[in-house]
Amino acid sequence: MTERRMHTASGGGRERGVTLIELMVALLVIAVGIMALSGVQTRSSNDVYATGRQTRALSLAQEKIEETRAGGFAAAAADTGTSDGFDYITQVDSVNVGLRQITVTVSWTEGTASPRSITLDGLVSAR
Repeated sequence: MTERRMHTASGGGRERGVTLIELMVALLVIAVGIMALSGVQTRSSNDVYATGRQTRALSLAQEKIEETRAGGFAAAAADTGTSDGFDYITQVDSVNVGLRQITVTVSWTEGTASPRSITLDGLVSAR
């Protein structure tokens, strides 16, 4: 009896390579991963920008408190204004004899988001 072997066109019983379907699935997985990473990067950029604006607002509030303190107890007075896109309101209230409380509120808007604000308190004494 004679043995017959069937040969395939590729020269062996096993085919090697990647089918078009496998390639398309791999590309789809890679595309989804890249889209997820771009979303994370966009969110991170927005968070860094928002944090920078909040840091600038806090710095402005500290600056206004120090300006009011530098003027001394007698010259401490309310003030309002705008600086670099931030609006600030400085209030001075008598807390006790020889002691005044300075409250600075800085407000700003970020794009279409609702207005944001930060409030900082300080004291100035007569002595």
